[in-house]
Amino acid sequence: MSSNSAGIPRVAVLGTASGLILMAFFTVLWGSWSLVGLSGPLAVAVIVAFSSLGVVFVVEGVRLLLILRRFPTIDTASRRAQTKRIGLRFGIIFGIEGVLIGAASGLLATAGLSDYLNPVIALIVGLHFIPLARVFERTIDYYIAGWVVIVAITGICLLAFSGTPVYTVWTIVSLATACGTSAYGIYMRQLSRRLRGERAAS
Repeated sequence: MSSNSAGIPRVAVLGTASGLILMAFFTVLWGSWSLVGLSGPLAVAVIVAFSSLGVVFVVEGVRLLLILRRFPTIDTASRRAQTKRIGLRFGIIFGIEGVLIGAASGLLATAGLSDYLNPVIALIVGLHFIPLARVFERTIDYYIAGWVVIVAITGICLLAFSGTPVYTVWTIVSLATACGTSAYGIYMRQLSRRLRGERAAS
């Protein structure tokens, strides 16, 4: 096994497995939300496609969890401190995201602007990938953030300045966001397969 894979701590592998399961959940969630403006064979195709990806991500995450004990635990004080900082920052970002989504939902409902709920939530989701890119030192987070944010802003503009039906906008934004989480899941699946392959070769 390569020296790089030998130094991968168990907690990092757990993070990859957890990320796969999270992407499975959010991919199916956003894919399901897109059904508000779809019907018939197209709706079936969309839900089957994203549900299938969700299953693939979960299966890969479980496979990684099954070999988790083969990876070393953190053995230095500096790495333990670094892992603690990463976990704390992730928790703070995730918590802020949840609070912002809740607050935005309440404010939009109170102001009679519930039509904007879908793209505003997508905007918050997209923005939360930016600090995650710094926390996990991953470039892909910036790409996912840019994609989702652009789509969300486009959705908001369509609602504000055009006669595009609400459900059409929600479907477009949801499909695009589901594609973003799918891309992230595919990236993490490739990482997981590499981890499993390197560990098997050790």
